[in-house]
Amino acid sequence: MTKAVMAALVSLALLAAPAMAADMPKAFKKCKVCHGIPGTGKGKVGPDLATTKYTLEQVTKQVHNGSKWDGKPPKQEKYAKKKMPKQKGLSDADIKAIYDYIQASK
Repeated sequence: MTKAVMAALVSLALLAAPAMAADMPKAFKKCKVCHGIPGTGKGKVGPDLATTKYTLEQVTKQVHNGSKWDGKPPKQEKYAKKKMPKQKGLSDADIKAIYDYIQASK
């Protein structure tokens, strides 16, 4: 790959990052505290949500119930001892917006 092509790719990536942050749903700001912006790998406590394989239904259960819910898939080993608390004040519409944002970051 030539230096010019590499520079162009880096420029596009840098331009896309602010756009993702600008498109962030207001409700995601609560998630961002622990998980960081999806795709950056900079979560402080929880995993980068761009790596999640959860369905919308599973994300909804995780948000409403925290780490304790029936049928929960196994955690990533790195996070096995961490527990996510229930998140209050988020509607199903908020969670759908968060889920769509996460999916768009993949």
